[in-house]
Amino acid sequence: MSLARRNDGCYECFKRRLKCDKTEPQCLKCLKKGISCSGQGLRCRFSSHMANKNPMPQSHSDTAIVSSKSPPTTDPRASPTPSVVSRARRNYRWVDVGDRLKKGRSPAQSTQSTPNSPPSLRSDTPANDLNDAGLPLSKEMALTISQPPLRPAPDEPLHPQARMLFEHFAQSVAPIMVVLDSESNGYRDVILPLACQDVVLGRAVSVAATFHLAQKVPALRQTAEAGHHAIIEKLRRDSLLLRPGEVFNHFTLATVLVLLVGETITGADNYGYLLEMLECFTQALGTGVLPTGLEDFFRQQIKMFQLFGLPLANEKKGLQVVTQPPEHYFEFMEYPHLARDSGHFNNLGLIRGAICDACGLYRRRAESSLNQDESIHLVEQLRQKVAALGVHVPGSHALVWTCFIAAAESTIPEHRKFFSDRLVSLYSHTGFGSIPAALEALKKLWAMDTPRRWTDVITSDIPVLVM
Repeated sequence: MSLARRNDGCYECFKRRLKCDKTEPQCLKCLKKGISCSGQGLRCRFSSHMANKNPMPQSHSDTAIVSSKSPPTTDPRASPTPSVVSRARRNYRWVDVGDRLKKGRSPAQSTQSTPNSPPSLRSDTPANDLNDAGLPLSKEMALTISQPPLRPAPDEPLHPQARMLFEHFAQSVAPIMVVLDSESNGYRDVILPLACQDVVLGRAVSVAATFHLAQKVPALRQTAEAGHHAIIEKLRRDSLLLRPGEVFNHFTLATVLVLLVGETITGADNYGYLLEMLECFTQALGTGVLPTGLEDFFRQQIKMFQLFGLPLANEKKGLQVVTQPPEHYFEFMEYPHLARDSGHFNNLGLIRGAICDACGLYRRRAESSLNQDESIHLVEQLRQKVAALGVHVPGSHALVWTCFIAAAESTIPEHRKFFSDRLVSLYSHTGFGSIPAALEALKKLWAMDTPRRWTDVITSDIPVLVM
């Protein structure tokens, strides 16, 4: 058996002497020609005179394509042993390339991603509207190509460790960063495909996933910290050396967002400069700097971090945020496909109402316009709204910031205990380290005997990004 040393694309592009674009599950060049693409992976050729002691099903050809999800780990120069052949039965799929080429043109078939498949990005980018020569496609051909959700393949295959961290980010981090984890999740559908194209963003995703794993394996924390520091230094260096047009792009914006995700996972208190960087990107919204289709996602996430981050980083800026109508920041909670009579729709209404109440508490405390009786009454109203949502109700994890604000405003033991217990329960669901950091900040706040506003104490003495 001979095994190719590297992946040069699909077999069909190789036979046509074309450079394959390596898009999965089928490359665009085969789709444009109507050819059934055999996919990516290493090709193994078995000599016809080899003894076939364990024939495999559907082995009508002497050509095999190794699935890209399970790369071979054996030495290509070594002879296959029975154990290797046994493992190969699970990792290899057998195809008849000759029959595939004889099929001629066939319509592009849409593919559906499974929960374990790599993240996909819709093929509505300008690059997909060009043919092999870089010329515009016809409307019919562009429509055919844009139907299946394709994932732009990286120039080189992902390292197994990076693939594992990307998978952990998709399964354990991305669902927490949205209110309802539906089929459309920007952290899977936008961030991860972009991370396959940009080295710095890919490292940021790996660092965020490592931070989350470090909550259970503390030995990983030091590695993640080193990676986080290297990315920050790279961004600072680029801001000094590169032109503004080279710095302000969608890759850098996505990197800053992922770094902020890492701050929410660790509960670190040095997130202020990241929020300042994020504010700089708000000027780029609507100017055409960001690709079409990505701007909506980035706008939603910028507003979400402004709503939850600025009030805990700077009292003056936080007051400006909560003074505006909260609906201005609620784009990240819009799910227009939900039916009005569905449970999710009603729960979203409760979540919005609770966040609005928390914004009101922050505003009145920062303005020193809240007496003790009013405070107890408003906190009790907020407690009842939060209690109406169980800890395991989808979307309840969006109330972490709300519970922290209510706990900081609480003055009676019953309220403090309720919101503290709710934060502990939410931590068991999210695993984000900002919640234990928030509980420690609350203990310090309650232990203080000071006439200062808690909004000033939190932002000045014990800042923490809680969301």
